[in-house]
Amino acid sequence: MLKNYLNISFKFIRLTGLIGLWLLLSFGTRAQGPSPAYYYNPAAEIPWARCSVYQEGGSRLKIPFLPVVSVNYRRAPLGINNYSKDVCVEGPVVFIGNGIFKEDVWDSYRGKRRNYTTGDIDAAGKAVVFCYDFPDKIAEQLKKEIPLTERISEAASRNAAAVIIFSHRDQSPFLTASYTKESEIPDIPVISITRKSFHDIFLSDFDVDAESILKKWEETGQPPEAVELSAKLHLEIEGAFEKAETDNFLIRFRSGVFSKEEMEKTVDINEKSLRFLFECFAEDKELAWNRLLTVYFRGFDSKVFYTHHMGWGLASEEGTFVIFKGGVPDFGLAVHENTHILTRLNWGDSSSFVNEGLGKYTEALATDKDKNHQSVIHFLKDSQLFPLKEMIDFSIGSSGLKTLVGYPASGSFFGFLIETYGLKPVKDVTRLEGRPSPERERTDSWQKAFGKSISELEKEWLYWLMKNYKIEEDSILKHLEKASKERKIIELDPRILDAYVGQYRFSTGFIFTITKEEGRLYLEGSGMGKSELVPESDTQFTVKSFDAGISFQKNEKGEVSHFVVHTGGGEMRAEKIK
Repeated sequence: MLKNYLNISFKFIRLTGLIGLWLLLSFGTRAQGPSPAYYYNPAAEIPWARCSVYQEGGSRLKIPFLPVVSVNYRRAPLGINNYSKDVCVEGPVVFIGNGIFKEDVWDSYRGKRRNYTTGDIDAAGKAVVFCYDFPDKIAEQLKKEIPLTERISEAASRNAAAVIIFSHRDQSPFLTASYTKESEIPDIPVISITRKSFHDIFLSDFDVDAESILKKWEETGQPPEAVELSAKLHLEIEGAFEKAETDNFLIRFRSGVFSKEEMEKTVDINEKSLRFLFECFAEDKELAWNRLLTVYFRGFDSKVFYTHHMGWGLASEEGTFVIFKGGVPDFGLAVHENTHILTRLNWGDSSSFVNEGLGKYTEALATDKDKNHQSVIHFLKDSQLFPLKEMIDFSIGSSGLKTLVGYPASGSFFGFLIETYGLKPVKDVTRLEGRPSPERERTDSWQKAFGKSISELEKEWLYWLMKNYKIEEDSILKHLEKASKERKIIELDPRILDAYVGQYRFSTGFIFTITKEEGRLYLEGSGMGKSELVPESDTQFTVKSFDAGISFQKNEKGEVSHFVVHTGGGEMRAEKIK
C-alpha cells in the first residue's frame, strides 16, 4: 500500500498553455482533436450530448454547443459533478443581458415577464441566457468584481436549471471556469453557444428581436432588461461515467463505449505503471501518492468535449485524462502521465522542459530506453538540435520543430542527469525551475542544483551520448559552436513597444492581448497564459517557446492597425481593436 500524501496543494503549468492559439487559429497544429468550431457546426452529431429549444406544439430547433468545463478542482463539464451525474434539463428560457447582479448597481434578473408586467423574474427551473463579454458600462465597471464564475454562481443560487452563455466577440467560445474552493463549484450545467444560436433562440418569440436588442445594447452601452421567452430548453449530457477503482486509482469511463474488461485492463496498467515509477525513483525514500482520478476516452472528439484539452493525455491537478482506443492499453503513456502526477506531487511543479523531460525519461525506460537518445542523435546529425539554453524555455506540446525536438531531447537529457548525478540534484532543479521567472533570473537553477551552467551540462551530455552511441565528434563540435554564440539582444524604444500594446481580434473571433511588463512584450489569450515576444527588429518579433513569429503593421496614419502571425503552416491577421 502506497503512503498517502495528504493536504498537498500544487499548481500545474497546464499542457494547454498557448497550444490553444495554434489550434484555434487553424495553423495545422499537431494537437489531436477537433477545433471548437466543429462542435458549433449545426450539422455536427454528438451522440453523448444534445440541446434544442422547442415549442409546446412539438417543433424543435437544434442548438449546437460546448459545455463550460470546470478546472482547478475538477476537469469536467459543470453540472455533472466530476463524471458522476447525467444532465437532463427541461425548462423555460429567460434572457438576462450580461448576467450581472449587484445590489443598488444592476440587476440582470429584472425585466419583462410573460404576463407583460415588469419586475423581478424568478429564475428557478429556468435556463438563463446571458452574454459574458458584451462591452457595456456595467460589465466594464464590474468585470473584476463579478467575473464569469460569479455570474454562474448567482444563477445557481437562484435555482436556475441551466446557464447558457454566448460571446459578443468569439464565434466559437472555448471556456473554462476556475473556482478558488471546491465547495464553491455550482452544481448546474453551463453551456456556451454561438451568437447565431442566440439569435435562433429568439426566433421563438415573434415580438422579441435579438438583433435590435443587441444593437441598442452596443449603441448605448446600457445592458438590456431581462426578457422571458416562450421557448423551452431541452439539454442532455451523459455525465454519469462508470467506474473501476483500486486503492490508488479511480478510473472513469462511458459505459457502452468501453467494456468492463477493457477498463480492468487499464486499472492493471495504471497500477503497474505506478509500481514501475516507484522503482525508477527508488532513491527517493519519501515518495508518496494520492488516489488519482483517471478518465478514459475512446476518441479525441469526446476528450476535447469533456475536458477542453487536445492530445493523447493530460496530467493535471484534477487527475489524468487519456485516450484509449482499445486493445492493449499503452503502458508508456500511463507511465508518462503518472510521472507528471508523481513528480509534481512530491517535488513540485516545474517548467515544461523539466516536466516533459521526466515524463519522456520514464516513458523510454518503460518502452525503449534508447529511443530518446537515438532521436537526439538524428537531430544532432541534421543540425536541428536546439541549444539547451533555448530549450529550457520551450513550451513543449505545441506544433512545430521545437516540440518535435523538445520531447526526446528533454527526455534524453534527464536520462543523462539521473544516471550521472543521481536523483537529488534533479529533484532540486525541478523545484528551482518551478520558481517565478524573476527569481530564476536572479539565481540560476542549474548552477545552484548541479554546480554547473546549463551549457557545461550540455557539453557533458553530448559527450556522454558519444561514449554510449555512435556519434561523430564533428556533429557535437558544430552544435557546441552554435550554442556558444550569444544571440543579439535588440533594445527597442519604449514608445515603439507601447504602440503595440492592446487587444487584437482574428477573423475567427478570438481575441489576444499584447501587454508590456518591465520593458518586454507578452502575448496572451483568455485562459491560455502568456508568452514573451522577443524583438528581431522594430516590427518583427519571435513568439518565445513556439515556432511562430509576429509582425506588426501600420495604417496610412502611422498607427498600429494589426499584426500577422507567421508559422510553418501559414499566416493569419489580427486587427487591433483596442
